[in-house]
Amino acid sequence: MANTIGYGQGAVNNTNHWGQGAKEGGPSFSNTKSILLDGVDDEVTFNDLTTSGVFTLSFWIKPTVFNSNSGSFVMGSSANSQNFIKLKSETELLFKIGNSTATFTESSNVLVLNQWQHIMLIRDASNNVFSYRNGAAFGSSVTKTTTLIINTFSEIASFFTYSGGLDEFAFFTTDQTTNLTAIYNSGVPTSLASYSPLTWFRCGDEDTAPTLTDNGSGGNNGTMTNFSTFSTDVPT
Repeated sequence: MANTIGYGQGAVNNTNHWGQGAKEGGPSFSNTKSILLDGVDDEVTFNDLTTSGVFTLSFWIKPTVFNSNSGSFVMGSSANSQNFIKLKSETELLFKIGNSTATFTESSNVLVLNQWQHIMLIRDASNNVFSYRNGAAFGSSVTKTTTLIINTFSEIASFFTYSGGLDEFAFFTTDQTTNLTAIYNSGVPTSLASYSPLTWFRCGDEDTAPTLTDNGSGGNNGTMTNFSTFSTDVPT
């Protein structure tokens, strides 16, 4: 099976708010498409995302189901050498980094089924890992010093694959805490070009199936597996 996620530093910041390689005079930023994973065999694969230092993961999800047993894989793999992000319930998110799993538990700013929400996971220079939902903390921080390796959206090898929407995925090798509010943007996706993502999948916008173009500077495109259409259901 192909590996997962692309990245690169230095996405172009221009007046038209496109990602890396955008041309002067190109279209302004708009978000009209997303990907919808069926929870059965839909998957996106890309080259490994690997970092032992500071990072930020930013993405939008619209889950249709939680799994109170092992959780459903939003991304990553159940393989021992890989890491993952899983939804277990409205109050619990699991994030495996290295050989151990961080559990983020939240009682008020909870995850909601069938609703778009923004998730951001950040590891700072002191190896503290923070989880955010819609611009606010989701649970307490944990300390993780080991290497992060993620390589898919959903995982068809696991029974608990992710069912729902996914949009505007970005990976940064920088701490984007100071830009958290701006990236969440009151619930409306905005251009990430000025924040220099290493990987940025628009998840349909300006894409041609089965390819998800890396709009960051990594040049690492994703490949859609077992599905070939984009959804017009997007965060608004």
